[in-house]
Amino acid sequence: MKKENNYISTDVNHKKLIFGVVIIHICFLIIKNSGITDILKEKNIFYGVLINMIYQLTLIIMIGVAMKQYLITSFKKFKADRISVNIKRVLAGVGIAFLLSCIAGIIEMTVCSNISVPANQSNVNGYFVDYPILAVIMSVIMAPFTEEIIYRGILFRFFSKYGELCAVLVTGFLFGTMHMLSSFGNTNILLFLCQWLDYFLTGLFLGFIYKKYKNIWTNISIHGTWNLIGAVIILTKIMLAK
Repeated sequence: MKKENNYISTDVNHKKLIFGVVIIHICFLIIKNSGITDILKEKNIFYGVLINMIYQLTLIIMIGVAMKQYLITSFKKFKADRISVNIKRVLAGVGIAFLLSCIAGIIEMTVCSNISVPANQSNVNGYFVDYPILAVIMSVIMAPFTEEIIYRGILFRFFSKYGELCAVLVTGFLFGTMHMLSSFGNTNILLFLCQWLDYFLTGLFLGFIYKKYKNIWTNISIHGTWNLIGAVIILTKIMLAK
């Protein structure tokens, strides 16, 4: 492995990986929009959880095999830093993510009369009610890993040849847009934009984190911790509602 512009480099063809990710995602969307997923979920919501887990596992296996050496080298570099340093980075990251989420929330409450949970988050909340353990695994472990590898490990590095700021903006835009696909056409445009802003700001922040530390495991740790806090809040609400 060698370093280029302080990034841990790989011999991976990012264009081929991006193509593979897009193909897998399109296949998943075709299955989802065909109505098969909804029919199965009506019988048992477990099928919805299962399809999502298969989708994420497929991405993890494909990317994990292709970027194995990069992930190992990055982890060794991450582990080489003192635990206290990594903890401080994660806590600071979560704190900033919370602040950005509050800003987006205030904007949403100010400009939108009817506030609702994004469809993407609503689906996840449903999984927590019936299959909390699987939901935690998906949201705290699988999602942060796949999303950070795709948006920062692949796309950020691909677009960084046009400049790091370009990479931050493009991956932030894609991160926000992909999280809001389920809500597209199902909510008014103003609410859609406000909810998109929340994900966009998070995507921008995670892009700047990768730009600063240049280690995917720092991103995964911050993203996973942020999702863990969200999972605890959701589970607490569910328990209090019983």
